[in-house]
Amino acid sequence: MLSRYPLGPRLTRLDTKFHSTSSVSSASSMAMSDVSISPPAPSAMTDLVSTSDQPAPKEESPSLNATALFPPKMEDSLHLQDLELMMHWCTTTYRSMARHPAAEGLWQVAIPQLSLRFPALRHGLLALSALQLAQDTSNPEQKWQYLVSARKHQNHALTGIQFDDVDEFTTSQCNASFALCCVLLVFPFAYCLVDDSDAEDEEERPEVLDEFLEVFELTRWLVGAMILTMDRVANGELYPLVRPDPTRPTMPDMSQLVILALRRHNAVEAERDPSHEEDVYDQVLGHLRHCLEQLMGGGEPTDFAFCWAYRIPVRFQDLIRERQPFALVVLAHYAVVLHHLHESWWMGSWGTRILNEIVDYLDPEWRELISWPIDATGCLVPED
Repeated sequence: MLSRYPLGPRLTRLDTKFHSTSSVSSASSMAMSDVSISPPAPSAMTDLVSTSDQPAPKEESPSLNATALFPPKMEDSLHLQDLELMMHWCTTTYRSMARHPAAEGLWQVAIPQLSLRFPALRHGLLALSALQLAQDTSNPEQKWQYLVSARKHQNHALTGIQFDDVDEFTTSQCNASFALCCVLLVFPFAYCLVDDSDAEDEEERPEVLDEFLEVFELTRWLVGAMILTMDRVANGELYPLVRPDPTRPTMPDMSQLVILALRRHNAVEAERDPSHEEDVYDQVLGHLRHCLEQLMGGGEPTDFAFCWAYRIPVRFQDLIRERQPFALVVLAHYAVVLHHLHESWWMGSWGTRILNEIVDYLDPEWRELISWPIDATGCLVPED
C-alpha cells in the first residue's frame, strides 16, 4: 500500500559544505561516498517491529564454532564505535533532549532500553550522539569519521518513520516512533552547525536560508508522523515528553503588538501590490501569534517551534525561497522562537544566523520591520 504522505525530503544542501573540506583523507572521502544522502525509501518498515516479534534466525550447526562466525578483528571493529556512541548518549547527549528533569530518566534509561527492541530508534540515538561528538572534537579526521557515522545511522533511522497502519501500532511502537521523531527533528539543525568554518571556498557554502528551507521540509514531515502517535504517548510511560513544564518563567507579552503591526503591514502591501499573497501571510501570522504567545507565557519552545513548520501553508516556503521581503520579515520574527533554544547544542546560533542573512537581503525600509526580532535576540547587525 502506498502512503498518502510524501517520502522524506532529500538532504542534499546539508552535505555541500563537507564535500570540499581539505582536511578529509581519501579514505574518509571513500567512506562518505558509501553513505546515501537522501533517506532510503521505506520497505517493510521492520525497523519499527520489535525484534522479539521478528522471526527467529535458524540455529547454526553445533559443529560451527564461534571464531568462524566472528573473527576477533571483525568482532572488535563491528560494534566498538556503536558502543562508544551509546555510552556517550547515556552519559551526555540524553540531557540535550530532556526538556525538564522528569524527562531526563526517560532519555537516559527508558528510551535506550526501548531502542534495544527497535533498531530504527537505536540508529537515531547513535546518529545524534555521533553528531555531538563531531561537534565537540577539534580533530578534523575524527570529526569527519563521526559525521560519516552520524549520516549512516540517520539514513537507517529514517526508514523507521511510518505513516500507514499507525492505528495498529502497539504502545511500544508508538513510543519508539515518537521518540525517534524527536531525535530526528533536531538532527538536521545540529548537522548544519558542525564544521561550518572549515569549508575551503566561502562561495561553496549554502546560504543559511536555503539550508533552513531544507531542514524546514524535513521538520514538517517528521511532525506529521509525530502527531499520529502523540495522544497515545501522552497517556503512557513517555508522557513527560508531551506534557508542558509549568515551571518555565514568563516574559512581557509583546506578541499582540508585534502581530498587530505585521497584520497592518500585510494589509498595506495587499493594497499596494495586487500580487501580494495576503491570505497566505494571514495564515502564517495566525500561527506565529500562537508561537509567540506560548513563548512569552513560559511555554517550552520545543513544543511549538517545530509545529509551526507543520501548520503553515507550504506556499510560504516558496515565498522565502523567492526572497520575498515580507516573507523574510515574518521569518525573522519566527527566528526569535528558535533563538530561545540557543542553549541547546543542536540549535545553537540558528536564530541569529537566519536573522543576519535576512538583514543582508532587506532594503532599509524593510529592515525597520524587524527591529523587534533584532532587539529580542541581541543580534548584532552591521551598520550600512
